Amino acid sequence: MSNERIPFRETLIYPIIFMIILSIIFVGVLALMYHATKEKVETYKEESYQKIVLDLCAPSIATATGLNEADIISAFPQSYNEYIKQASLKGEDRPSFAVSIDDSVIVRVVDIPGKGLWDKMRALVAVSPDLSQIRKLAIYEQMETPGLGARISEPWFQEQFQDLQVIAEGKFVTLELISEKQERKDGQINKVTGATISSGAVISMLKDSLQKLFEQNTLGAMP
Repeated sequence: MSNERIPFRETLIYPIIFMIILSIIFVGVLALMYHATKEKVETYKEESYQKIVLDLCAPSIATATGLNEADIISAFPQSYNEYIKQASLKGEDRPSFAVSIDDSVIVRVVDIPGKGLWDKMRALVAVSPDLSQIRKLAIYEQMETPGLGARISEPWFQEQFQDLQVIAEGKFVTLELISEKQERKDGQINKVTGATISSGAVISMLKDSLQKLFEQNTLGAMP
């Protein structure tokens, strides 16, 4: 029997140890990269969120001040810091904001959750001070089917809710979904073709949140 010693590189344990060491190195590099960029990523997310809020409020600010809407948006973050403040609503800890001109609230923005076909969705919605009218809508988070349900984020779909009266006599108004190409009348929303569930989920999201907020705030009376 030969007593010749097998080189360590040729043993079965060598590739296992090699892969463990390699994994530790890569994990360490990734961890360093994560911590190095974490602050920048969080800052980017926060600024992106604030820009959406400003975009939703800009038309109301422009109307109240006479300033140009595009100029208000392009002046971020100065315009955001000047006009938009955190403003909680009664009974809720969700993010909400308000714009006041001459000590009078002209528009509110609330963050609302929903459930789509596959996963959760979230939207920011600018509403009148009494929460009865949608001024502007932005769906900023959704996991719907690309090319189908994901089209609820397209401008044409969201613009249908602009300046829409959604609370009447204390109740959320009935909104009927119709085909994408059909001419829309009052109380109707063109759904995304092939995405009835996703389109309906947006209406349900708005109804559930705005009705609840309206009722919690004494049928529109702000705290």
